Amino acid sequence: MDYFTQEEKTCHCGCGLNRVDDNPDFLFKLNRARELYGRPMEAESMTRCPAHNAAVGGTPGSAHEDGRAADIKCIGTRDRARMVKALMDAGFTRIELKERDVHADMKVGAPDMLAIKIKGGGIV
Repeated sequence: MDYFTQEEKTCHCGCGLNRVDDNPDFLFKLNRARELYGRPMEAESMTRCPAHNAAVGGTPGSAHEDGRAADIKCIGTRDRARMVKALMDAGFTRIELKERDVHADMKVGAPDMLAIKIKGGGIV
């Protein structure tokens, strides 16, 4: 089952780019994490075209550009812990906790990561 809408998977600039559906391993893990989490997950950002990625301050060559990343809305501390556990149990090894969301990706060639991004841009 695919819990994520085409609108969530598609670049939000209006260009229509969707690379998530081209990455079945990523989508399978994300849907598995949703099942383990046991409640809806709202993806704020998945695919980004290079222009939109730059406009929102994304890293050039980001996993968002090739449809292998998701920023999932999550604010509460307990929800974050539960979501991180679900993502890890689903097989994600690159997870970043940010102020308003949890980022998970499968960037090719990138090392495993569990990071907390704090105000001011630092990573712990």
